Amino acid sequence: MYSLISVSKSLADETRLRIISVLFLREFCVCELQEIFGMSEPRISRHLRILKDAGLVTQKRESRWNYYRLRVTDKNKTLLNYLDENFRKNDVFLKDREKAKNTSLSCSI
Repeated sequence: MYSLISVSKSLADETRLRIISVLFLREFCVCELQEIFGMSEPRISRHLRILKDAGLVTQKRESRWNYYRLRVTDKNKTLLNYLDENFRKNDVFLKDREKAKNTSLSCSI
């Protein structure tokens, strides 16, 4: 559900913004996001749940793994474009994206 309040709250955290920034590149599983951000699985999963509840991220299950990607809709397209434009101007987000591009970790154990 796309609600201004839930979207605003979800974007009020730097970690969630960093996650959204790398999700512009492609979908990632939790273990890949752990590698990119150096955070624990529960912490990554909590942030993803908040983004999913706000309608910004969607989840796809494959085998034992959950993959997350941006949920682009008519309602949030302008917002996501605005965020992406600003991510491209910020060193923190650019470093995260570069690390994400070089992540070759596969969630296949």
